[in-house]
Amino acid sequence: MYTLLLTVHSYWRWVVLVAGLLATANAWVGLIRGSAWQPIGRRLGIAYLASADLQLIMGLTLYAVFSPYPRIAFGNFGAAMRDANVRFWTVEHAITQLVAIVILHIGNVRVKRAPSDALRHRRFALYATIALVLMLLAIPWPMLDVGRPLFR
Repeated sequence: MYTLLLTVHSYWRWVVLVAGLLATANAWVGLIRGSAWQPIGRRLGIAYLASADLQLIMGLTLYAVFSPYPRIAFGNFGAAMRDANVRFWTVEHAITQLVAIVILHIGNVRVKRAPSDALRHRRFALYATIALVLMLLAIPWPMLDVGRPLFR
């Protein structure tokens, strides 16, 4: 089950990143052009949020149930924090991705409450960009010491 869920989690990142890039680009284009907030912007935002939420559920399941890293870390937290690999998977990856998704949710609420289209575009562009950058920073890219393959 661990391998299956890890593989799905690994591939699903591409869905999250594509949805995030499309939603963020749409918001920036709308902001730059000064265009009205369109239903496509809302749908792209929901796709970004929903795909990130599903990724979070898979990640939390891996973290809490299947992954060996939390068990290693919580067995001797001090030693685990000195091990870059264990620290990345136990703390850095998990917390950064969680913060990114919280920021995305906050942005979504603020967009819904925005009184104007320009403010909707501005808010979504800001929050979606911050969330996307955080997500990109916390992905275990192959060139990193803790890296994983782009496709399992």
